[in-house]
Amino acid sequence: MATNETPGAEQPKQLGVDVRVYPVQNDRGSGNTLAFASATIGGCFAIKDIRVMNGKNGPFVAMPCVKGRDGKFYDICFPVTKEMREALHGAILGEYQRATEKTSVRGALVEAAKEAKARPAPEAARSADKGAR
Repeated sequence: MATNETPGAEQPKQLGVDVRVYPVQNDRGSGNTLAFASATIGGCFAIKDIRVMNGKNGPFVAMPCVKGRDGKFYDICFPVTKEMREALHGAILGEYQRATEKTSVRGALVEAAKEAKARPAPEAARSADKGAR
């Protein structure tokens, strides 16, 4: 990478981000983790073990990290520019929203099917005599 870039030089173009999100079942005792995600950037760089966490201000993205000797956590990989961070986090949170909507709709359909199965079948409609109306 050149260190003597000229002012007004063309900015790097935004790379495409492909995201897969795997929601976590809350009954597993997962704490604040809502989902795990993986992302492929530009079709050539993959990041796994991204987490969607539940925070005070709503869901946020936590990049893969490692615990240092000082007890603090340090990100292993992360977007360097604000634009790429916004694109990556936006794609992950957007896919998380879609995944949770799908599971909530699927859950509602499963519940409705269970309720319908538990309900007694309606009595067969009695056909009227041909002469009576």
